Amino acid sequence: MDAETIVKQALTLLKQEGLTGVTFRRLTTSLQVKAPAIYWRFNDKQELLEAMAEAILQEQFAELAPLPSGQSWRPWLAAIFHRLRQAMLAYPDGARVVAGARPPGTPTLARIAEHALRTLEDRDLPLAEAANIVFTGTHYTLGHVIEEQDSAGAHTMDARTAEQFAQTFPTIARALAEGRRAGLTPDDIFNAGVSLIIGDRDMR
Repeated sequence: MDAETIVKQALTLLKQEGLTGVTFRRLTTSLQVKAPAIYWRFNDKQELLEAMAEAILQEQFAELAPLPSGQSWRPWLAAIFHRLRQAMLAYPDGARVVAGARPPGTPTLARIAEHALRTLEDRDLPLAEAANIVFTGTHYTLGHVIEEQDSAGAHTMDARTAEQFAQTFPTIARALAEGRRAGLTPDDIFNAGVSLIIGDRDMR
């Protein structure tokens, strides 16, 4: 059995049951094979998860390339972070799968950083400054999506709980209320953080 088939089935399990549902036992059962068929391709679960992370990222970054000269880097880099977020949101626990991957096993993850760093350096940013922007943005995106996926429904409160929360944490409650009045979507909230990182508050 080839590795691509195993990864495809693992991603199916991920969509159906989340990360806890991705086990070698469930893979062998769903693929109707013996365990050695899996271990022949992947030494352990970490290798399998990295192959899954690579497949997840390839759905958005199959044709990733540095930004051509003469074009602004900020909208381009913002789009990179948005695509990274969308790739991970496509699967339950997708952010945890990608965040736990090592670059040698997930080359697309390294290629995103490589192209971004090269693009910013070509725009005359010092490499250290470029690294701060790229790595901070990447970590922000990973952490943001992990929270999105782990805390779904966490902000839903009944009337009594909401009242008690507002009394205990009034400033947080006002900030949340302002966001609701403004009609902020999860995309808006994510974009605000990206804008702060790349230094463009007017970016939409």
